[in-house]
Amino acid sequence: MPQDYDIFYRNPFVEVPQSVDTVQVADSIVCDSVVPSFITQGFHGTLIPLQRMTYEVLEGWNLALLGLMLLLIVLNKQLYPRQFRQVLSIPGGVAHTNQLLREWNPMRSFICVSFTVGYILLIALFVQKSCVVLSRDLLRFNNFRLFAIIVAIVAGWVALRHFILRFVNWLFDAHETADRQQTVQFSVSIFTLIIMIPVTLLLLYNPSKYFIWIGFGILCVAALLRLILEILETRVTTKISTFYIFSYLCALEIAPVAVLMTAGLRYFGNGAVF
Repeated sequence: MPQDYDIFYRNPFVEVPQSVDTVQVADSIVCDSVVPSFITQGFHGTLIPLQRMTYEVLEGWNLALLGLMLLLIVLNKQLYPRQFRQVLSIPGGVAHTNQLLREWNPMRSFICVSFTVGYILLIALFVQKSCVVLSRDLLRFNNFRLFAIIVAIVAGWVALRHFILRFVNWLFDAHETADRQQTVQFSVSIFTLIIMIPVTLLLLYNPSKYFIWIGFGILCVAALLRLILEILETRVTTKISTFYIFSYLCALEIAPVAVLMTAGLRYFGNGAVF
């Protein structure tokens, strides 16, 4: 009896009908009786070599980039153990933020600069690979040029949020509030970076849309956590109503994201941002 062998590579980019799961291996005697002249007389035709197609989204520099993220975490933890623990304790409450800001300013430290750069690179890598998997277009999206463009967009998003925050707090003379909000953003970014590293690694080795939704879910939870912590921190230093604080922080989150999405849609739709 012929056995069933699954000869289909279950590729996330190619949808195989559910009814086509296995192929039966034909008996060699039957094949010889059907085409007996193939082996004895040869094939009289022209063989045109075709380029072998690969569906792997993983490239060598992707792993080097993730290795750099892990190196940043280990390096900062070894060089600045107390500061590293203090930054990670920010979600624990306002008291932790007060203690941190009394001792040092994280926005002017090596920890902040290194983790901000790492956060931008990792989010850009995750967005690029998500575009590759969802579009199933390796030639267009799986290249370093697009990665550089996404890095510039994410960096612009981070810088735009920073400048809007500084401008509004300068306008209302609330510099302490700006320091607290930036500290919260920095702490949440570190948590996001640590959690997104394994998710991105799984996406590289198993390009499935489920890991994309998990990653975007993590980013949404991080944005919600950042919003809640910023409201609590702002209430400590200002007498403004909670409703106005909520409206202000929502605008602070929505404006950069709207600019980022508009730029992305224009690029993917028209091939240019402007």
